Amino acid sequence: MKSMLEKSNWDHQNTALSIHGPITLDVHSSFKLKKGQVFLKSGVNRRHKDCAHIKRHRPLSQDGVYTIYPALGMNKTVFCDMSTDGGGWTVIQKRIDGDTIFFRNWKEYKNGFGHVEDEYWLGNDAIHALTKDKKQILRIDLMKFSREKAHATYSSFFVDSEANKYKLVLGRFKGTKGLGDSFNHSNNSYFTTKGADNDNYKSNCADIFKAGWWFNACTNLNLNGEYRKASRKDGTELSWYHWGDSWRSLKSAKMMIRPSQIV
Repeated sequence: MKSMLEKSNWDHQNTALSIHGPITLDVHSSFKLKKGQVFLKSGVNRRHKDCAHIKRHRPLSQDGVYTIYPALGMNKTVFCDMSTDGGGWTVIQKRIDGDTIFFRNWKEYKNGFGHVEDEYWLGNDAIHALTKDKKQILRIDLMKFSREKAHATYSSFFVDSEANKYKLVLGRFKGTKGLGDSFNHSNNSYFTTKGADNDNYKSNCADIFKAGWWFNACTNLNLNGEYRKASRKDGTELSWYHWGDSWRSLKSAKMMIRPSQIV
């Protein structure tokens, strides 16, 4: 624009850049007519921190894959749920068909794995970056092979840094009828994977339940467990015990977060 206007009756006056955190770059250019009139051109290149930020600035956004920037120097491809309960949800975990193996090591859970269009774990570093302000709520959607659905919400969801072993802190539970709080047993627990035993049991819970998770001694749910249509009811498969008080396999699970107050 500057080169084009320099050939006209406009004189370039100045250009100013301002950065607001890791997500927004404002560019302001001022041009002046020879007769004294001032023209201001502003452009914005937004780097959205999460799906809620995308929804706020692009209200008509639909469910799909987006790129977010949870922290400086970090970008992640995620699935955004823009329709459930007002939308703006950043999906941090998704299980639908068993195409992705979740029995992984510490580094893989740290960085994330899988495919956002299918099954994936966002990554513990990214989850920490998204929740470190301690103002996120968590929603977990579940479905049985009978197509029966349920969901749980937690009033707050915080995952600490790797230095503190991604310690989990949960808020108040609220669930649909018939769904009990299986996640509370993991509250204030550290993350455990195969090869990194940080739980409170005599053996590594990750090896027993075939998953990485915030194991205590050990768990009442296994959202990262093996995907199996024929349930052995032994807790190693994708399951939520306090939904029928059974380790029966689930067809799908999805964990997603958004700010408790969407401005």
